[in-house]
Amino acid sequence: MTEQLSPEELERLSREISRADLQKLAERGLLGTPASPAAEPKKPRPESKPAEASSAPQQNRRIETVHTAFGEIQELRLELDLEEEAEEEEAPKRRFRVRDIPTYLTIGGLSLALIVERSYLYLRRAKRDFDRLPVFVRVVYYLAATAVVLLLAGFILGTQITHLLGGGYNPPTLQESAAAPYGVSQRVLPLSDAQPGQLLPETLGEFPRSDETISANNASSPTNHCLLGLGYARDVVNPPTCTRSYGMLGTASARYYNGRMKVDVAVARFSNEQQAHGTMVELLIHARKYGRVGDFAVSGLTPNDYFYSNVRGWLSFTWSHGPWIFSISTVKMETLEEAIKAFPY
Repeated sequence: MTEQLSPEELERLSREISRADLQKLAERGLLGTPASPAAEPKKPRPESKPAEASSAPQQNRRIETVHTAFGEIQELRLELDLEEEAEEEEAPKRRFRVRDIPTYLTIGGLSLALIVERSYLYLRRAKRDFDRLPVFVRVVYYLAATAVVLLLAGFILGTQITHLLGGGYNPPTLQESAAAPYGVSQRVLPLSDAQPGQLLPETLGEFPRSDETISANNASSPTNHCLLGLGYARDVVNPPTCTRSYGMLGTASARYYNGRMKVDVAVARFSNEQQAHGTMVELLIHARKYGRVGDFAVSGLTPNDYFYSNVRGWLSFTWSHGPWIFSISTVKMETLEEAIKAFPY
């Protein structure tokens, strides 16, 4: 068998043999005298005679001398019909058993008792150290602790009394806090039989009304044109296109002058509030496409939809009130705010 093994395999085999394995082979009488002349002679031990006698039938089996991992020369037989050692089975995981509950309770109780004992010893030591302090220092500590307790108790008691008497603090909802600017939601709602032209005042603050109206040849802000459903003159380059889903029951417009400053007002009435809301969304999309928009609320968050816009040099504020939509446009923000505040609806 050894003739078939290379020196590297013999070296690997020698590293895998431990002292415990050699001792087991010796106890079974499987180790004999060296047959190789290179092996160093060993002195016979008196206690090994019974083992040699028991291994007499196996003297014909060949042996080999190798160097073990411990640097010693050992003799081991290479042609032994030894039984393969059974593989060690993995230890099963310990499962929870009902009968172990008293053990767990005992361990938990002892741990809790140990914690209580350590805490008691610590507190007693702390109290002993505190009693050794001067009287003045202890009085200061007592006063500070009393003040903290009274402050905490007063805060809790005061909070409860305030809650009982005042009914608690109810912060405003988002819909209540997001009111339309300039108080347009508190303004008078036009009568149901009112005509759009009747809602245009004769004066708008310091701006008297003129005879001019918004038309294709008398252009105003693109927002007003979209609201009124008006087109543009042929000489207008790249006119803004407006997409509308709902028709108006009536429209009206007017232009107000104060010197060279002008303010345009457009009014449109729809069949119901839902159509007015949908038109406000389309007007916002139109203003965003061809210009810029500022503060706006057109998602039903407030009773009145509104938005600011700046489209092709015109500043506009557009809002809805019931089935009505109003839009005021000019070129200066201060003039726009004054006109919005002077408008009655």
